[in-house]
Amino acid sequence: MLDTTQLILKDLSRGFRDKLRDSPFLYLFFSLMIVFSLAMFAVLTITILTTHLWVTEADVFFFVFFAFLMKAGADAHKLYIVAPQMSYSLSTPASHRRTLSNILAVILLINLGIWFVFSLLFLGFMALYHVPLWYPVEYLMFSLGVLTATILGFTIALHFFSPHPFRLLPSLVLMLSYSLVQTPMFVALTLPAAVMQGAWVLSHGTLSYRYVKRKKRTADAQYAKLRGVLPSLFYREVTTLWRERLFGSFVSMSVMTAIGTGFLYLHGADLFLPPALHRMMGAFLPSLFAFLGVYVVVLYTAVFPALNLFLTEEKTLWILQTVPVTAEQVVLGKTSALALCFLTAIPYLAFIPVFISIDQLPFLAWFLTFSFLISVMVAVPFGVKYVGKKSDILLLYSLSLILFVVLSLVASWMNMLYTARDGHIVLLLVFMLLFSVCGVFLSMKISTRLLRTSSRLS
Repeated sequence: MLDTTQLILKDLSRGFRDKLRDSPFLYLFFSLMIVFSLAMFAVLTITILTTHLWVTEADVFFFVFFAFLMKAGADAHKLYIVAPQMSYSLSTPASHRRTLSNILAVILLINLGIWFVFSLLFLGFMALYHVPLWYPVEYLMFSLGVLTATILGFTIALHFFSPHPFRLLPSLVLMLSYSLVQTPMFVALTLPAAVMQGAWVLSHGTLSYRYVKRKKRTADAQYAKLRGVLPSLFYREVTTLWRERLFGSFVSMSVMTAIGTGFLYLHGADLFLPPALHRMMGAFLPSLFAFLGVYVVVLYTAVFPALNLFLTEEKTLWILQTVPVTAEQVVLGKTSALALCFLTAIPYLAFIPVFISIDQLPFLAWFLTFSFLISVMVAVPFGVKYVGKKSDILLLYSLSLILFVVLSLVASWMNMLYTARDGHIVLLLVFMLLFSVCGVFLSMKISTRLLRTSSRLS
């Protein structure tokens, strides 16, 4: 009954073992970072409990809910919508509805497994700190929320990539009701509605697969145009990002991050700090929220696409090894596509002045540009090192922690100098910007050497 489910799980486990043998250090580092993060979350939870910060159970619930919602959508896109192996499953006499149900079962098993493992580790760390936590009703409610988020994420992904996007309306109405009610119990009680949505999408889910494949074949017809090596590589990467609708998501994310950052900049201290800590940390939080906004934008528009350009070469790496292109041309062609990704980060600067003082905008624009260049400088060599390995989640998580430490130190130092109105601050800002540009070129040279070693390009 679950033949496709078993085949996908075997393929995923086999691929995981292969990647574990190829990149043992990366997976070891990732595992250590997971354990460290869970320990830090436990410390943060204890801090919230002891200082009575205004973070409610609903805030944590919806953070978990939307995390698994996005993961379910990404899994549906990866395992079904753009998966070439699905062409065989859909061409067999087996019912398409049954095949799609098996894929949904895989996503449910993966997400629920991650939830139970991570939540039990978190509770274990809390027990080590001697915090009495035994909330079976809340844990069950969180588990139902994860199940609801997984099903909804699956349906939203399939409707989003289908020729009939109006079918997203029921799911969007359900999401709107969550934002209005904002009660975990309400989300848990809407599980039957999410199941109905999942059953509905199973009856016409193949449309999303065929629609994406048809668009891809239509786009492939444009590749017959004669171009030079670098323009061809640039065009290939840009069309890949455009075909996967990443540019649109980058722009919308920049706008939403600017609005969220601006709101927290104005009201975050009142929302999260009790009166006892408001005097002590009230002046610090606005700068922290501004930094986090820039950090999220560059993580999404610089690190993610920089890794995606190299790690998705798993099926086409042999082409790079046979066509007459050099490693330097490949790195330059792919990295140049990130210039368009930087343009998608600019809407953040267009919306943030609504909330902050206009005289802070030049420094924020400098920090966004500097952070983007530093992120590209760090991400491109790692992407080249693991080209074709499909280890994007591990690298994204690891690099995000590294960049958080580096950028937070730079932001703290430069913010102090900027606040002190040092006369040499402008020269220092220009120098650091030139330093980051030189760092990008040095990073490309290192990436070229790594690509020659890994793929044997001339």
